[in-house]
Amino acid sequence: MTTSLTGSFGTYGNMIKDGLEAGLYCSTEGTNEVDGKPIEFVYADDGGDPEQTLAAATRMVGDGINILTGTTSSAAAMQLGHFAEQQNLLYISGAAGIDDVTGLNANTFRASRQAYQEAAALSSVLEKNNNKTVVLAQDYAFGQKYASTITGILESSGSEVEKVLVPLDTNEFTPYARRISELKPDLLIVVYYGDGAPSMWQAMSQQGILDTTTVASVLVEKPHWSIYGDAAEKINFVTHYYPGAPGGEMNECLTERVPNADLSTHDGFVAAQQIVHALSTAGPDDVEGMIEALDGWSFEAPKGPMTIRSGDHALLQDMYLVSLSDNDGELVAHTVGNVGSEAAKP
Repeated sequence: MTTSLTGSFGTYGNMIKDGLEAGLYCSTEGTNEVDGKPIEFVYADDGGDPEQTLAAATRMVGDGINILTGTTSSAAAMQLGHFAEQQNLLYISGAAGIDDVTGLNANTFRASRQAYQEAAALSSVLEKNNNKTVVLAQDYAFGQKYASTITGILESSGSEVEKVLVPLDTNEFTPYARRISELKPDLLIVVYYGDGAPSMWQAMSQQGILDTTTVASVLVEKPHWSIYGDAAEKINFVTHYYPGAPGGEMNECLTERVPNADLSTHDGFVAAQQIVHALSTAGPDDVEGMIEALDGWSFEAPKGPMTIRSGDHALLQDMYLVSLSDNDGELVAHTVGNVGSEAAKP
């Protein structure tokens, strides 16, 4: 497993690690073995640097490892996807949401949602068509592409969409909040991550936008819910998993092993499920057989049914619609609906 255990992505990498170990335990009925052979995870910390990711993966291949997983950054995920094809490895991307991992090559799979599925869920928050929507996103490659994906989905249903792109180094959000207020949208979709998020949400609250407009955003990990400030209970959230999410037997096993399981914990768990299935079906030395075993496989993840679409390996799944509420000073998430896998499929 090559991931970020330190640095800016360290929180996510450690969640994946916890989920991976829980997923192995739960998928093997506590034996951590497949066909009587123990499964051992080898970890390398890339610190969020794609070059270090590739260097670690190269060392692992030299040691005879032919299954890679765990990446958190989109840049690293793309690098390892190409590397897996070149070296004929099985690669299961971790938390990276970049759409381009889907369909990259036959060797590459994913354990999480992708940006299109979030975009489809965000676009469904306001049920009526022909509304006016503003998309607030960061002005860099991922933010621009994400905003364009949402725009395409909404415009196809007759909605009018305007994008407001904010430079990455912005620390004063009042002008952007005023601009959005002037546009008077029916729906505001916020795709914003990073250190400026608390100030951004504060500016939206100060301009009264959350009192006059339906606002939707992607729910971040629970340790970061404080970024929403006073806006928390007024936002319509979407996510693929959250602490306290409903689920079946696998979710019970996950939360018993990792009581604070969160977004990326689920991603690690799903990666382990895929690894166990591939090994039990084809064996550790048959990469082509492991790929064939996963291609088109449907299984029960902690969150519920998932299917690896045959051909491009999109991970089809439902998306949650979620609200936050204050419970004695602590924010708690509640499911208020869902977007089915068919409606959210890329």
